[in-house]
Amino acid sequence: MTKRGVFAAAATVCGLLAVGSGSAEAAEDAVVIGLLDDLSGPTADLSGKGKVVAAQMAIDDFGGSVLGKPVRLLASDHQNKPEIASTQAREWYDRGGVDMITGMSNSAVALAVRAIARERGKVDVIAGGTADSLVGADCSPTGILWTATAHAIAGTTASVVSETEKSWFMLTVDYSGGKSLEAAAVEVLKAKGATIAGVARHPFNTADFSSFLLQAQSSGAKVLALSNTGADTLTALKQANEFGIRESGMKIVGLYFDTTQIKALEDAAVKGLVYTSSFYWNRDAQATAWAKRFMEQRGVLPSQSQAATYSSVLHYLKAVKAAGTTGSAKVIAEMQKIPVEDPVTGKGWIRADGRVMYDMYVMRAKARDAMTGPLDVVDLVKTVPAEEAFGPISPDCHVKS
Repeated sequence: MTKRGVFAAAATVCGLLAVGSGSAEAAEDAVVIGLLDDLSGPTADLSGKGKVVAAQMAIDDFGGSVLGKPVRLLASDHQNKPEIASTQAREWYDRGGVDMITGMSNSAVALAVRAIARERGKVDVIAGGTADSLVGADCSPTGILWTATAHAIAGTTASVVSETEKSWFMLTVDYSGGKSLEAAAVEVLKAKGATIAGVARHPFNTADFSSFLLQAQSSGAKVLALSNTGADTLTALKQANEFGIRESGMKIVGLYFDTTQIKALEDAAVKGLVYTSSFYWNRDAQATAWAKRFMEQRGVLPSQSQAATYSSVLHYLKAVKAAGTTGSAKVIAEMQKIPVEDPVTGKGWIRADGRVMYDMYVMRAKARDAMTGPLDVVDLVKTVPAEEAFGPISPDCHVKS
């Protein structure tokens, strides 16, 4: 599909769902995938808008049909509100003919949709939320978590940086996703003998971080850890630069930062930032080629959650084909049986708890004068094997293999 065609398709599905359509009658002769995400809020560019493109790319790459039926994509904006997400999920599962819901940036939204899907025995494939409980107490026999958990993202970053830096200050967005990132990092830091000099929690979509940054500076910590996402992370980095955080002797790490955000910041605000990602578009020729294809259609490089959306939709369709049905139990069984292999993930697998296993990458943002092209924006610090990054199955998950 051309760039123009993808945007036309995205506009069509978003427009349809905005007025509440998507009837069971329209879905009877199709396999329908629902994408529920932030399409207009502070994380829209990093997640929802590009996820529509990524999902459609996966459908097109698979061939556009499965089991002799066309594959249709519906998209809706959850507005970062769990109650809106729950209402849409019920409508889609009960009357919209939707076979699987994916996307779900924002952990609170992901948890809300997971509860609806589990209650109805329907498939949810989360390519957004990072809460560890999604593969813990809130795991589900029909649920898959494609994005990396807070433990894998924040814990891996904390583990690597704490080898040399032992005093940390946590700046955390005050909702479940941010708190999960903070908790994961703190657990690792304490195990590594590091100390937490202070914690400050800010509201979602904060415009002024000055009071929080002053707390960080006065704490005496050597590392400022940003436990937030999207626009909050960008704003915090810009204002940290204005406050001279690095000049005062503090390093800055992003506990949930995305490589695509580097270009949105001035060199002084981002160079040297250390973070962990589930997607590295320079991993190999296939990953680079896929990232370039996405950029041709979307106009920008893909975020890690957009890459996860592509991988999740493609793998789901492979499983539907192998199962010979869209029945949830059989599809989930095939998703766990078939190895995950595509340009985005490389090679991986799905555990009994629904956790998708793949390598993680610790990155350091390059200075502008060290970049050789649009894809050369980071240095790879370390590749972390899946088992090390994600750890064992949680005892809180009672899904049986």
